[in-house]
Amino acid sequence: MLLGGLLVSPSARAQAVPVETPITQCGDKKVGPGKDELQPLGHGFYAEGERVRRGCTPLLQQPLKNRPPQPFAPESFKPLGCGYFRYATGIYWDKPLGEQDTVDEADGVRAEVLTRLDLADAATFEVNEDCQPRDARFLYLNHTATPALPPFVAVPRGEGSGYEELGCGFVRTEGRVFFGVQLVEGAHAPSFASVQGRLPYVECGEGLYGKDRTRVWWRQQLVKGARAKLFRVPKDDNPGARVACVGRRSFQLGVVDKKPNPVCRGAKKSARVVKKNKR
Repeated sequence: MLLGGLLVSPSARAQAVPVETPITQCGDKKVGPGKDELQPLGHGFYAEGERVRRGCTPLLQQPLKNRPPQPFAPESFKPLGCGYFRYATGIYWDKPLGEQDTVDEADGVRAEVLTRLDLADAATFEVNEDCQPRDARFLYLNHTATPALPPFVAVPRGEGSGYEELGCGFVRTEGRVFFGVQLVEGAHAPSFASVQGRLPYVECGEGLYGKDRTRVWWRQQLVKGARAKLFRVPKDDNPGARVACVGRRSFQLGVVDKKPNPVCRGAKKSARVVKKNKR
């Protein structure tokens, strides 16, 4: 297995148990049981009316396509410890998974937008005393401190029947494709493959690309304007596999470059020698 070796590494398994510092006040609102106060939910979370905060930071759900972020309803919010919580039928972690996952609200306060861990089974998900998350099917490795890696990676418990590692963090299970634990929306699962082949994700650098018959994804994000048939990640003169190519067009971190990167130019064709016919 591509991931199995990581489980024996203490540095990969051990996670520091976070110290949850309680708060007593946010702005002019104090913590307490009253309707107009910040009501403790446990593990550093607080209810404020019809929304939830982590400490003093407002939390929002990752929106559906073309929808604005939405607050978490306190009545459906269940903290599990170590930053994880169950919300309705999903599992979340309490930090954004991308630098862009913040929004400025009307009162000037910056809220954080959280993404559901799509692969996690909410009914059986738990966190042990060492902050190691798991559910009935998988153990989960938390790589959120290393931005170049998938934030979370699932490792099957037992034989992992029906679970296939495709390389560079992509997996296929239950007829769907995931990057780490995030669903690759719209991907054609039977034809999906990692662009760099079945490399372990720790060896893929920033070239975390996958494709099906017609489209390309960087991580779980669709790459606009990329033709799957011609898409490639050059191995030569491409440190960290940062640059990808479609012909001479170049892409970095899933976005097309305004000016093509020289890596995608390729070798110049040698001039063809025209032989003169002897008379």
